[in-house]
Amino acid sequence: MYQKSVLPNGIRLVTEELPYSHAVSLGIWLEVGSRDEATTEGGLTHFLEHMAFKGTSRRTAYDIAREIDQLGGAGNAFTTRENTCFHIKVLEGQVPRAVDLLIDLVINPLFQPEDLERERAVILEEIASQEDNPEDLVQVQFAREFWRGCPLGRPILGEAEDISRFSREDLLSYRGATYRPGSLLVAAAGNLDHQHLLDLLSPSLTLFENGAPARGREPAVTQPGISLFTRDLEQAHVCLGTRGLSAGDERRFAASLLHVILGGNMSSRLFQVVREELGLAYSIYSFLSFFKDTGLLDICADVSPKNLPALLEAVNGELRRLKSASVKVTELAAAKDYVKSSIMLNSEDCEQRMLRLAKNDINFGHYIPLEDIIAGVEQVTEDAVLDMAQELLQADNWGMTVLGPVAEGSYGLDF
Repeated sequence: MYQKSVLPNGIRLVTEELPYSHAVSLGIWLEVGSRDEATTEGGLTHFLEHMAFKGTSRRTAYDIAREIDQLGGAGNAFTTRENTCFHIKVLEGQVPRAVDLLIDLVINPLFQPEDLERERAVILEEIASQEDNPEDLVQVQFAREFWRGCPLGRPILGEAEDISRFSREDLLSYRGATYRPGSLLVAAAGNLDHQHLLDLLSPSLTLFENGAPARGREPAVTQPGISLFTRDLEQAHVCLGTRGLSAGDERRFAASLLHVILGGNMSSRLFQVVREELGLAYSIYSFLSFFKDTGLLDICADVSPKNLPALLEAVNGELRRLKSASVKVTELAAAKDYVKSSIMLNSEDCEQRMLRLAKNDINFGHYIPLEDIIAGVEQVTEDAVLDMAQELLQADNWGMTVLGPVAEGSYGLDF
């Protein structure tokens, strides 16, 4: 059963009671991500997420780690381009303790100078690790180039030189500008009681105030084109993509099915042609991201440099084929089965239910039953997929980044 409450200061609580579960997944979400940072603030959202675990007025960093372990669950946090989430999964009897811990992390961090310096070093190591991982780095470089000119293109981790100079005052100032009650959402799913959870949250969260006005988000700007980054690697790492649909677009089900058919699983066209038929790459897949006002459809692959032209020719061919003729009834049916099965299997996990609850409220402002999602998938026709392919698969709108031992050449997008 789904329920929603709104505290007097605008903080929202959304819950879904799952009586069959022995666990409860809790998440405190802030509608603050890397795209909300000004040019001089790159990486501060992620830095704040890290610092929340370094100590509060009631808990040291060790106390926090020990308590998470004692709860026997899994507690962590993540930062995306549009959101920050602090989350924990515990047994149903541990909910009061988990609520107290999460609220303390989000509302009462101390940002002690010595802790800041230690965590600065950790984040710099995280950035260095990303630089050493070409599969991650090619996507970071793609975003830099494709979204160049708007905050969506900035790395979520920030740039090393910026992380090195941020002060405690920078963190406090950014937090004061962006951590607002109106942008805060608590989502919970599992064996819980909504009113009991509301009673646990209200005393502390009702006191959370911030009079700072909400920041407006810059509109998304894309910069299609090809960028090459030479690096001494064994493989060429390729990322190519185009602007997609926003999270609230009614055609999102057609876009999701197009992505599955293109490269979303092992029976997809790209996987079958590039890996199984031609043997050009071990890994190739497509990915679909939805943001508030835009989206991204991209394709990633790792390939021997000598096979790069052949791989691009194969990808171009599959993109041309997708927008030139309707998919077969059987192919669309298989994609629908895959999506519906994934939805239902995820619904068995209270953590996945919590994530879905939060995203629905953030993107739509209300709950969307599983039955409505399944119905939306079922209603997609072959013509709808073709229309979506013809809209999204326009080569002039795509960007491509190649990282590895590549030289200047005619690496074209021709579909």
